[in-house]
Amino acid sequence: MFKKYLINGLILLPFIWLSSGMLILRNGDKTMVAMVIISLITTLLVYGFTTLKNNLSTNKILWLLFIICGYFLFSYYYHGLSSREIRAFITATLFVAIFPSSQLTKKVIITLTVISAVISFCFAYYCMIYMHWDRSIWPINAIPYGTLIAGISVIALSLCLTSTNNKEKTITFLAFILSSYALIITESRGVWLGYLFALAVIFITFMSTKKIKITWRSTIVAIAVIAGVSVISKPLISQRLSQTQQEYSNIKSGDLDTSFGLRLQMWQSAPMIIEHHELLGQGNQYLKVLDKLYNQKRISNYLYINQPPHFHNQYVDYVVKKGIIGLILLIFLLVLPLCPLKNTSTLQRYIAISLVSLFAVASLTDVPLNHGQTIFMYIFWLGCFTSTSNNEHVDHD
Repeated sequence: MFKKYLINGLILLPFIWLSSGMLILRNGDKTMVAMVIISLITTLLVYGFTTLKNNLSTNKILWLLFIICGYFLFSYYYHGLSSREIRAFITATLFVAIFPSSQLTKKVIITLTVISAVISFCFAYYCMIYMHWDRSIWPINAIPYGTLIAGISVIALSLCLTSTNNKEKTITFLAFILSSYALIITESRGVWLGYLFALAVIFITFMSTKKIKITWRSTIVAIAVIAGVSVISKPLISQRLSQTQQEYSNIKSGDLDTSFGLRLQMWQSAPMIIEHHELLGQGNQYLKVLDKLYNQKRISNYLYINQPPHFHNQYVDYVVKKGIIGLILLIFLLVLPLCPLKNTSTLQRYIAISLVSLFAVASLTDVPLNHGQTIFMYIFWLGCFTSTSNNEHVDHD
């Protein structure tokens, strides 16, 4: 029995790390490479190439990931790309290729989600409430961390809504509340927007699913708990809303030297940067183009001084660095997980729809698919769990 648990634990190690160490360590995405290697070796020793053959024949997302990795490697040698981003995509793709999806039973998913919710809450509370650290000095960038927490939260809610066991419903609902409050603590406005959109999509999906029923008692308890969290969170939310209103007023008066104003300048500069390089983008050469545009007085001093590492918009960032081809691949990565939903379980549908919604909207103000942590979350869950090859396992204990 111990041997069985040990083998399963080693195979699930990347998911375990995603739900624990990745939420604590600054360079947790680099450590993930070692976790995936251990999982790959264990899987090959136990299953041989059976899971690889099965995944290649059933998982369309895997083939898209192969194409994306190939294009990224080409871009890396052609005009330079982030090695961290490429490493995360290649590592995640290898894991999706070899991972036996039967390992992701519902009990495992619930356990991982609860652990994630507790750790992320403790980390966010420690940084913001206990230590009073500014978001800029958090050990992990607060914006992608907020995306991680939002992903944990929508998975917890998906589990809660699709569970028929009262104990599971209670545990996953508490995980949802805990992670929701942790997300509010991060003060990541763009992620909040994506999160609210994902919750709306889940609600619409839930209301249109006749098979799922809820009781008045559970509804009242849920409303009471959510109301309590909302009251506790009011000061944090009010502060960020006031800041947003002030920035909006500054922009209306022509002052773009603010957080959101800088983002507007980044987006406005994109067409100038990719001029004559629309198909393949500029890669890491975009910084040299910014220098040129500044010397020509076509961009502001504020934008030039900040030298943005990315464009705070996934779609714009992909166009600038990877061109129209990169943008098309990004859109496929966001759309393809939604295609096989008719042939998947209810839980798979909920998680696929909510994660895609979250990342698609959060990408309007950030670059979640540039950060190693959020790349792993998106690809692991949508590549390993929501694939049709996992249909026969997700509802089993």
